[in-house]
This record gives sequence, structure tokens and C-alpha cells, in this order.
Amino acid sequence: MLLWNRLRLRSGNPEMRRKAIETLDPTDPGTQERLRAGLGDEDVHVRCAAVKAFAQCKDDQSVDALVGAVDDPSTEVREAAAIGLGRMGDSRAHGRLASLLKDSHPGVRSAAAGALRNLGWKASTSEEQALFDVALGRVHAAAFAGQAGVNALVTELQHDTSFKRRAAAEALEEVDDPRAREPLLAALQDEDPTVRVSAIHALGRDFDGEVTTKLLALLQDADPRVKLATAEVLAKRIDPALAPYFLPLLGDGSFEVRLTAVQFLGRICDPEVAEALLPLLADPDSDVRQAVAQALGTIGAPVAIEALVLAMTDEERAVRQAAELALARIDSNWTYSEGAQRASVRLEASVNDQRGWVRSAAAAVLAKLHAAMGSVPPAG
Repeated sequence: MLLWNRLRLRSGNPEMRRKAIETLDPTDPGTQERLRAGLGDEDVHVRCAAVKAFAQCKDDQSVDALVGAVDDPSTEVREAAAIGLGRMGDSRAHGRLASLLKDSHPGVRSAAAGALRNLGWKASTSEEQALFDVALGRVHAAAFAGQAGVNALVTELQHDTSFKRRAAAEALEEVDDPRAREPLLAALQDEDPTVRVSAIHALGRDFDGEVTTKLLALLQDADPRVKLATAEVLAKRIDPALAPYFLPLLGDGSFEVRLTAVQFLGRICDPEVAEALLPLLADPDSDVRQAVAQALGTIGAPVAIEALVLAMTDEERAVRQAAELALARIDSNWTYSEGAQRASVRLEASVNDQRGWVRSAAAAVLAKLHAAMGSVPPAG
């Protein structure tokens, strides 16, 4: 049997060599040399088998063999070596395992962090601690480290699992460091829309021209969550130059996007913006209609009076109240305006509406308008 196994170790078939390695007794001193030979095999699965065999021993030679294996070009071998060292409980592995926290492969980083945790390792620097936290999935702990955690979080943006990339982007929102800018810009093109959303929010404080250009392009993103996140971030800027990009959003299929666009445009005191907002007083969503009424009051354009008078018969009380307040802001004597008188003609038809609240609201508005027709408008 021993001769047969030795023959298999020399086989040209890597599967045979792997099986031969797996049948060796790692506790037998006579097999150590064969296992070391396995660590240098051209086949990754053979090398992995040798690493796992060494991990079953807790002698100095086995520790040395696994420490050497952490430099293997294969991520699978490095990961197996890290796991093995964590099980052997030898503190001499601390330094090599800590170096794996910067490995290019997330599986290796995670295995190294798990091994270090098992060994009771303590980080010597804030950056090392951040690398350790991120490798264990504690990305927000790395964010608390501030600039010391940036490199670890930026590396995590390349993780092969989307929720890990998303978590890294979310954590970077809490860290203001220029090193995160380019990686986050790249994350705006991530295949997972939730990662794009997190990257958008993380870049929200950056008013750089390149960032703004890329965000404006995302207003055309096919995913409504991405479009909404972009609109929300850009809407925080009081910049009239952005108005042309928000106007098309008034017709978006998402009420949240329309609402965000209305709230932004309401801060742009431009009569043309008021004209664009008027149709949305008939929006199917009441929150949008209320926001439009408030925006029109802020803009203060007399062109909105007629539509706002009609909005005082809206089915939602909050919309009616917002319309009345907006009218008062536009013109304290709005009942005497031509726009209000034009609205009265259309309100007459609402007096016979089947819905009681419409009849009641229309009658109340008409009473104000009729009273104004028979009186002289106040001076000034």
C-alpha cells in the first residue's frame, strides 16, 4: 500500500496525486517531506490537499509550512492556509495572517480575519484594525476609524458580493476623504442598482464638476431607485443651473421622483418654473399636489392664481389648505384678481358635483369671490 501511494504521488494525473496526499498520515514524521513536495505541486488542488494535511498537525514544521503557503499564487491555497493557521493556535502566525488582511481576494481576507480572531490577535494600528473589521464584515466599525479606514473600505468596493460593495459605499458616506472619490465614481456604474444608490449618497457632499456630470447622467438611469437617489442628492443644492435637468422629472412615473423635482424647483423663483408646475396640481398623488401648491406660493407667480383657486376644491384637505396659503403669499387680495374671477366660472359647475365635499368647498370659495365682486379692492 505504501509503495502504491508513492507511485500515485509521482503520477502525471493531478487527481491521483491529490488522493495520494489525502491518504497520508500527517502526524507521521516520515510523510512531512512528501507533504512539502505537495505544497510545490503545479496543481492547485494538490497544494490545497497538502495545506489541509499540514493543518491537522500542531508542530513547528507544520506552522512553518502553512506560513509559507500564505504566499501561494492561488487564492484557494492562501485561504486554506489562513484557515489552517487559525486552527493551529500558534501566535507566530500573527504577522503573516495580518498581511493577508490586504489580500486582493475577499475570501482570503475573510479567512485571515477569522483566523486572527481565533488566535486572540490585537491590531497594532488604527488602519490594521479597520482592515480587520472590514474583513469580518464590520464595515461601519471601519467608518468610525475615519481616514484610517478608507483604504479598507475602498478595497471592499471591489468585493465579488454586491451587498458587501453596498455596505462599503454606505460606510464611505460617513468618511470625508478624497481617496474614496474615484472608487465611488466607479461604483456609480456597478451592475447592482443598490450599490449605485449607496455610491450616489456617498458622493452627495462632493460638488466637483466630474461628480456632478456623472450624477446628472444617472437621472436617466433605468432603475427608479437610482433616479430617485440622484434627484434627492442633487436637490440638496440650491443651484438654478440644475433646473433644466429637473423639469423633465415632473413627468416621471415615480411619484417620489416627481415630488423631489417639485420640491427642488419650488426653490427656484422663476415664472417659467411656475408654468411647468401648474399641471401637477392635478397629479394623481396628493403629496405631489400639496408640494406643488407650496412651491407656487414660494415662487409667488400670479400666473398660478387661477389653478390654485381651483385646487381649493381638492379632495385632500392638506392640498386645499396649501393652495389657500399659497394664494395669500402670491397676493393678499387674490380674490379680486382676474385669475380668481376666471376660476369662478369653472367653480360654478362644481356646485352641482355629486361629491358633497366638492360642493361644499366650491361653495365656500365662490362665496369669497362673489363678495369680492361686489366690493372695492383694498388699497395697496
